[in-house]
Amino acid sequence: MAFTEAALVAQLDSTGGGRTIVLETFNPFSATITDIYAVGVIAPYAGRSRWVQVAQTNTAAQAAAVIQAALTA
Repeated sequence: MAFTEAALVAQLDSTGGGRTIVLETFNPFSATITDIYAVGVIAPYAGRSRWVQVAQTNTAAQAAAVIQAALTA
């Protein structure tokens, strides 16, 4: 099931504060891949930013896990 930007933001920031991980760019690159530029705001992501390619077959929770892992790697 494909995820949307809104669903992904809700997964990354469950409190609605908008300051855990910010998605600067959400670009559906193709029918199967979405390019995301994510910026970490609070620990353990603070000061980190990455381009991440996420498969559209992921759920929003799976996509959030991919982004979180990329920002802590």
